[in-house]
Amino acid sequence: MSVRGSNTILAILHERVLGGATLQLLQAVPMLQERGWSFVFWVDQPSELHDALRERGFEVRGRPRPVAYSRKTLRLPPGPARRFVAMPGYFLELARLVRLRSPAVVHANSLFSIAEATVARLAGGRVLLHVHELVPAGRKGTAARLAARLVARERVAVSEASARTLGGDTAIRVVFEATAVAERPVAVRPAPSPFVVGTVGPISRNKGSDVFVDAARLAGRERADIEFRMVGALRDRAEPWWGDAVVRRARALGIHHVEWCDVGEELRRWDAFVLPSRVDAFPGAMLQAMALGLPVIGARTGGIPEQVDRCGLLVDADDPQGLAESIVALASSSYERRSAMGAAARRRVMDNFTVERQAAALDAAYRAVAG
Repeated sequence: MSVRGSNTILAILHERVLGGATLQLLQAVPMLQERGWSFVFWVDQPSELHDALRERGFEVRGRPRPVAYSRKTLRLPPGPARRFVAMPGYFLELARLVRLRSPAVVHANSLFSIAEATVARLAGGRVLLHVHELVPAGRKGTAARLAARLVARERVAVSEASARTLGGDTAIRVVFEATAVAERPVAVRPAPSPFVVGTVGPISRNKGSDVFVDAARLAGRERADIEFRMVGALRDRAEPWWGDAVVRRARALGIHHVEWCDVGEELRRWDAFVLPSRVDAFPGAMLQAMALGLPVIGARTGGIPEQVDRCGLLVDADDPQGLAESIVALASSSYERRSAMGAAARRRVMDNFTVERQAAALDAAYRAVAG
């Protein structure tokens, strides 16, 4: 392997918990280690993520993360003044780590790591920017796209939709998100009563949590034998009141909500999976449901149509009436149709979105940066 005297990947993670972007990278790490790479993680600490990585035996570095990209998050504890005071020490420590370890690749694992990626580049690091998001329009998006071009040797997007928002040029590498495929798919029930339909994801505007609740209310007027379930924690620290209101309304309608559970086991109790996102680059929860062979309904936004292509139902984003109609139609459809949908979804994951394919594509990206 032709690298900078090292096979080390310095992975910069912006999250405080084991969120989607982090989990996507971690599931590929064992296969990347088999290909000769070793990993050091730079994370916000103290944090749940720091502890989880240490428990898994990884080398973990970091400091309390003062970075914020909006006024709302800047005001979160410890507040703007203490954040500004902490920034020089935070970035200097990261720069020292880059110079000390001279990693083959600095893997900035989110668009929200662009500040750290810039510091790592100035410290001599070879940067791969892995964008798990849809880059927004406006001045912030323009600045992010320019910074990505200047800082990163490789820009990696998780879907064609994400790549288009990142700039749409041919230099952007697409490495699709992935999921493990269970040996045994779900058993599609011939005549479910109740028909169980649910969604998985953080309680947030982007995930359309409120759209799911509104659709449940509307669908319940048409059929009383549909049971609705939600799995997801309140993750929006800037607007916690919004998520609280959505959960209260869900519970008032009789929707079963849990923050955490074994998602794989929970999905096996369902008859359909729904993801009514407003913004979503390439959601892992959709892939997990498809890999189990569940019939799926997704919003026509971001990377979801790339996932559900010809194997599930699509509705317009922010359209609870349309979502309710699709749920009722699926609940009323034949066993044969639902079985065929689930089988097609599972085949699509096995053919396109496995962890093995993801790891091979990341390995190629690392070699392009390090070689």
